Amino acid sequence: MRKLLLTGFLAASFSSLFAQKLEDVQEKFSKGKYDEAKEKIDKILADPKNAGTANAWYWKGKVYTELEKIDSTGTGNNVSGIAAFEAFKKYQQLDQKNILMTLEQNLGLFQLYDLFYNRGIKFYNTKEYGASYNHMKVAYSLEDYIAKKGFAYNGFSFPVLDTQLINLTASAAYLAKREEEAIPYWEKLADAKIKDIEYKEVYSTLVAYYMKKNDQQKADKYLSLGKQLFPDGDYWISLEFGEPGKDIKQQIEKLKEGLNSEGNADKKKEIQSQINSLDDKYNAERFAKYEQLIQKYPDSYPLVMDYAIEVFNYTYANDKKPADYARRQEKTAVLLAKAVSLNTNSPLANYVMGQHLYNQIYDLEDAQRLVKGTTPADVAKRKDFTAKINQKYEELYPYSLKAYDLYSAMTTLKGTDKVNLRKSIDQLIDYHERKKQADKVAMYQAKLKTL
Repeated sequence: MRKLLLTGFLAASFSSLFAQKLEDVQEKFSKGKYDEAKEKIDKILADPKNAGTANAWYWKGKVYTELEKIDSTGTGNNVSGIAAFEAFKKYQQLDQKNILMTLEQNLGLFQLYDLFYNRGIKFYNTKEYGASYNHMKVAYSLEDYIAKKGFAYNGFSFPVLDTQLINLTASAAYLAKREEEAIPYWEKLADAKIKDIEYKEVYSTLVAYYMKKNDQQKADKYLSLGKQLFPDGDYWISLEFGEPGKDIKQQIEKLKEGLNSEGNADKKKEIQSQINSLDDKYNAERFAKYEQLIQKYPDSYPLVMDYAIEVFNYTYANDKKPADYARRQEKTAVLLAKAVSLNTNSPLANYVMGQHLYNQIYDLEDAQRLVKGTTPADVAKRKDFTAKINQKYEELYPYSLKAYDLYSAMTTLKGTDKVNLRKSIDQLIDYHERKKQADKVAMYQAKLKTL
C-alpha cells in the first residue's frame, strides 16, 4: 500500500508541476509576452513526458498564432502560423472531445485562416505571386481541414469546395512559375465538373499541360470534360491541335540567328540548307496533325481553313519553286475548295482561293513568256497559254468578287482585311481590263481610292 501511495504522491506532484508550468505560459500570454510564452511552451513540449498532453498543444497553438500575427508582413515564411495549425490539430487529436477549442468555437483555426488568406490576397494584388502562393496554400489547407471537421464560427462555415480559393491558389502558383504545384489545384476544380464559364480555361490549361507531358490519357480526360461542360467545338479542336513541331521551330529560329551573324558564304549556304531541311520536317509534322484531326472533325471550317493557309504559304512562300510544287498546288486547291464549301460566306476563304488562282495565272504567264519563237508551233503554244490564262481568270473572278462583296459589307475593317480587299480589287481590275470593260475598271479604281 505504501508503494502505491508513494507512486500516487509522485504523480500528483508531477501533475501539479506541469499545471504550474502551463500557468506560467498562460500568464505570459495574457500579458502579451509571446516570445517568453513561446520559450516556456517549447520547453514543456520538449519533455517527452508532456508530448501526449492535449492542453500543452492547445497553448502552443494559441502562442504561435499570436507570433504569426506579429509578423504583419508575412516575411517569416509562415513558420509560426503553420506550427500553430499543427499544434491545434495535435490538440484535437489528443482531446477527442475538443473541449478547449469548442468553448471558443474553434476560433484559433478561423483566425489562422483569415491571416493567411488576407496576406495571400495582398501579395496577389501586388503581383508577388510566390509569396501569395505560400500563404494561399496554407489558407486552403486550413479551410479544407475546418470544412471536413464541420466547424462553424458564429454561424459561418466554409463550403466543401471553395472554387474561388482553389483557383486563386492555383493561379498564384502558376504565375510564380510553379506549374507542377498549380496543376493539382486545378484538377480539383475540373474533377468537380465546375460549369461556370469563368473556369473554362481550367480545362484547357490541364489539356495543354498533359499534352506537353505526353500523358494522352489525362489530356483526353480533361478534353472530354471540357467539351461536355462547354460545347465550343472550334475552341477544343484548336486546343487538341496543340503545338506540333514546336521543338523544330525553335531549332530553326536558333539557326536563323546564326545565319544572320555568319560572314562566311559557304557556311551561310550550309546553315540555310539545314534550315530548309528542318522547315520541311516542321511542316510535315504539322500537316500530319491536321490530317489526323480533319479525319476526326471533317466539318470544322476553322481547322480546314488554317490547314489551307499553312499549305498555301508552304507552296508559295519560296522564291524558288520546290520540286513538288505541282503537288503542293493541288493540295492547296483541294483544301481551299473544302474551306469554301464549309463556309461559302467566308471572305478569307474566298480571298485565299483567289490568291491561289492568281498565282496559277502568274505561272502560266511566266511559261508563256518563255515561248519566244515564231514558228507555227510556237504561235499555237502561246495561243494555248492565252486560252488557259483566260480560263483561270474565269475561275478566279467569282472568288475575287465574293471576297470583294463580303469585305465591302463589313462596317469595320482590320488592317489585314483592308489589304485583302485591295488585292481582291486589283484582281477584279485585271479581270475587267482583260475583258475590255472600262466602266468596271473605273468603278474598282475609284473604290481603291476610298480605302
